[in-house]
Amino acid sequence: MVACAAVWCGVHCALTPFLVAAAPAFALSEGVERAVWAGTFVLGAVMLVLGPARRNAAVMLIFLGGTVLWAASLAGWLEPLPETATSTAGSLVLAGALFQGARICQAGPCEVCDEEEPTDQRG
Repeated sequence: MVACAAVWCGVHCALTPFLVAAAPAFALSEGVERAVWAGTFVLGAVMLVLGPARRNAAVMLIFLGGTVLWAASLAGWLEPLPETATSTAGSLVLAGALFQGARICQAGPCEVCDEEEPTDQRG
């Protein structure tokens, strides 16, 4: 279950760069863009914390790096690089961390996944 949620979260993060690139056509405010960033971060963080990737420092650092990259892009700290490129890069790094978290869960049995499996109480 957690692996599936992480994959869907990763798909969301992978599609977000395209939505960010299309955002000017929709004339969305900067506040909406920051709200999307915050929502994506919270969703991804919850998926990582609930899954086995929470015990994998590399995945957590990659997720944190993508978050920082995307936030720095939105804050304008990476100028003169174009914001669409840096925001896209940050979003794709987040997606990569989430997909890796899902792969960890699918690689074999783990305590988190075993805890979620219902046990058959019939003799």
